[in-house]
Amino acid sequence: MTLEEAYEEYYGPTYSPKPFLDTVSKLVDAAAEVDAGLLGADPRYHFGNERFSESQMMLTGRWRRMISAGRAGDYDAARQLLGLSLGTIQDFYSHTNWVELGNKDFNRNVGVTGKDFLNVATEREHTCQDCEDGADGRGSCRNNILEDILRQGRLTSGYIEDMVVDGARVGKPRGVDKCSHGGPRDRSRGEGARGGINKELPTSCFSPHHYLHQRAAQQAVEATEYYLTLVRGSLGTPAFSRLLGLHPTPAIVVVLDTTESMGQELKALTRTFSRLNDQHSSADYPPSEYLFVPFNDPLYGPVVRSQHPAEIYRTLSRLRTGGGGDEAELSMSALRLALHHAPPHSHLFLFTDAPIKDQEFFETVVTLAHSKAVKVTPVITLPTSFGRFADEEDFSAYSVFGDEETEVIAYSSQELQTELSQITNNSSEIRSTNSRPKRQVRNYSKYEELAEKTGGHVVQVERGRVEEVARMMEVEQYPAAILWRALRSTASQVVKIPVDSLVREIEVSISGGVNSATLSSSGVRFDLTSQTNDLKGYTVVVSTPFFLQVRIDMTQRQQYLGDWTLTFEPRRVCSVTVSARTPLDIAPAFYLPDERSFHPSLQRVPDHPSQDLNSYLDVVITGVDRAGLRQVDEARLLDRSGSEARLILPTSSPRRNTYLSLATRDLPQGRFTVALFGKDGSGRRFRRESGASWERVESVISFPLGREIWGPPGAILRVPVSITNTDTAPGASNTYFLTANDAFGSSVILDQQRVTLGRNETATVQATLYIDPQTLPRTTNSLVVSAISTRGDTSHARAHISVTPFVIDRIPPTCEVVSKVSCSSSDLTSSSCSQSRWSMRFTVRDNRGVFLVESQPDANFPNFASGQTEVTLPYSASCCEPGVTIVVTDIDNNFATCEIYNGELGSSQGTAPLTTAAITGIAVGSVLLVLIIIAVIVIFVIYRRRSRKEDVTTRAPRRLSME
Repeated sequence: MTLEEAYEEYYGPTYSPKPFLDTVSKLVDAAAEVDAGLLGADPRYHFGNERFSESQMMLTGRWRRMISAGRAGDYDAARQLLGLSLGTIQDFYSHTNWVELGNKDFNRNVGVTGKDFLNVATEREHTCQDCEDGADGRGSCRNNILEDILRQGRLTSGYIEDMVVDGARVGKPRGVDKCSHGGPRDRSRGEGARGGINKELPTSCFSPHHYLHQRAAQQAVEATEYYLTLVRGSLGTPAFSRLLGLHPTPAIVVVLDTTESMGQELKALTRTFSRLNDQHSSADYPPSEYLFVPFNDPLYGPVVRSQHPAEIYRTLSRLRTGGGGDEAELSMSALRLALHHAPPHSHLFLFTDAPIKDQEFFETVVTLAHSKAVKVTPVITLPTSFGRFADEEDFSAYSVFGDEETEVIAYSSQELQTELSQITNNSSEIRSTNSRPKRQVRNYSKYEELAEKTGGHVVQVERGRVEEVARMMEVEQYPAAILWRALRSTASQVVKIPVDSLVREIEVSISGGVNSATLSSSGVRFDLTSQTNDLKGYTVVVSTPFFLQVRIDMTQRQQYLGDWTLTFEPRRVCSVTVSARTPLDIAPAFYLPDERSFHPSLQRVPDHPSQDLNSYLDVVITGVDRAGLRQVDEARLLDRSGSEARLILPTSSPRRNTYLSLATRDLPQGRFTVALFGKDGSGRRFRRESGASWERVESVISFPLGREIWGPPGAILRVPVSITNTDTAPGASNTYFLTANDAFGSSVILDQQRVTLGRNETATVQATLYIDPQTLPRTTNSLVVSAISTRGDTSHARAHISVTPFVIDRIPPTCEVVSKVSCSSSDLTSSSCSQSRWSMRFTVRDNRGVFLVESQPDANFPNFASGQTEVTLPYSASCCEPGVTIVVTDIDNNFATCEIYNGELGSSQGTAPLTTAAITGIAVGSVLLVLIIIAVIVIFVIYRRRSRKEDVTTRAPRRLSME
């Protein structure tokens, strides 16, 4: 059973597995980051150079930050941290002699708080000898670990020359025969004890102990599986399911302007959430979460977050409008805050009647939305000036497609950044901005650009009709696949849109206003501007002069599959999106080959592809395992001008991942999307287009020490940031203007705000971030750095910030059985066990407080107040389930696992595994083999990306003429 098959087995064929598969991909990408740059050169990230205690400390420290991020709902950060840890844990089995010591099982102490490696070879202890098969240290290497080391069970790991720890170079010690890592890039393999012990690949040219690769890989799979069960036990099943993207419907995020003129909009949204509250309990899969962020001037926030719309309804009911009056408002600051808290793949709706005051945060907003695949739909009430309502002529004058700017009086942000004391004035609950932009965009074009870049819509609405538009939130939410999209059309169009057998529902959205619009197939025709289409399965979601949205149920129209014709005539200018409810979608991603690191790998490009850096485009097809596709024909890069670049696929056979080599200079000049074409199982054409868009940029921004940053409240964090001019043309000097922002409005100071770089040059600047002393520990933040070139393109990089406690408790909780009623021996037979039960009462203790108690098999424990130092709970089960594993987590994210058999306490803190039978009940009922499959997929892809470059399918794109 594959990942997609397991997902469909539980949720059915209607829901797209895209969010879940994206999570798996992000875990793999994060694990691969361990091999890149300075992280790849640091032995502490790989259990290399015998740095066992330091690697263990790094893992246990990150564990607390990861669990804190998951509990805070920052699943994006938690996935990143989880992936990094998995990469290190898996390296333990390929970089050390654990397998050579004869261990048949994985090491349950790796990454576990309170555990260390006791029997480790000392610094001056000989561990290896020359390889028998190759004195030059190349190729296969057998019997090179000393017999004394094996007999005494001493743990060692391979050394690599030119590693870096805290800025200092480290390598293989002289005068003592230590094991080398081995492989063609390890210079130490020919010094001292020649050869190596790594088991990363099954080929001798890369791995001297290649013959043990399968055993090491299998133990790494089992260790990954085990680690995931510990994460689940510490987070709880609901949060763990959301961490893995195991929820078929996206979250709804609402950002609302609460200035004086927005009173009608507030009332409309209050009624909308009242209806959402009524619908919630009857929905098969309601939205995974609901978030609400208000903004005024100069305040914005707080974030209200709940898994039930009643909480948002109560907040809206208590809210009052007021303030404002200077036309432009702080919409970007509120969006920045909302997007940091929004779960991946959310649908975000912004309601405002004002242009943007804080445009300097626009790029930060785009970066956060793009990195989380959040679709942003701005709903704009126009205009608000002069105290009168708008008619149609007014709306065309205030078109979102204009470019007018006007000067305003502004404070200098430079004056506010000169002293550290001036950047401490912001609350953890309600945020304010102390600086003002020097220019404000008087029109609304940036809202349209935001919608376009994130796959959303920009909606203009007459005052008094917001409630009609808000119906978009009342219909069922799902990850929609784009069939066809046209932006800023000014002329009439007639378009053929293929509707394949995997499409369950069609959704047509038209923003900007049309004189006419129809969608037809042989035998059926829909007038999209009319509300009188009284046909079964046809739903008018929104119908206003400036926005239309309809849905057509295709499960009742299977006879009409094939090409449909969309005809529309814009009133002035409009954007049209035809999307579908379908399991078949695409999730393109760009990768760069990291050939300079010790472990060459493919590294995901989190931003836009860079000029003159040859990239790989991974054309990911989600749902392909169950789609029964006949063939895939080609992929295309589509830019807004209508030109296309055709990418020739290496095979027409459908598969989930196809890597295409791209010469970046051949990418479209402007913003572009990716489209895939092919035929379904019955031979009908299909077309899928990416929702997000990319553009070619001339620089790369990165965090040399990794995207993981942490510190306590009140800390000053100094973060190095690298920027590289990737334009390699002769004389290609470029000047970049740098900005840095966090999600909460703290000022971030760069020691250089402008750098000039020659061809292929790199500069490193320092970003200084002050964590507000009032910030709550165990919360998260985001740091976004942007570089705008003199030619106008912008590149970005994002890091995750964890706010840690001042004092960290490292003592795990304990558990103790206080009473028990066991099964008799006669009850422990297959024929009689269902007739009897066993029970017990157990007590868990922690000196700082117990946070969560979970069990496998699952039990509904009574609720208790988090933070109690002692909690006694009952447990009862059928004698057919005579054992239970209890996972106890304290408020500092330390954990213990306790295995109990018929009331007898088994192994102690942090050492007992969950069984495979228990794992199969972890996340979503009958689908729980998914976790085991995740572990296998993670291992497989990581090892595949470390393999030779020839393993990656490459084809060059071929340009097409305008179509």
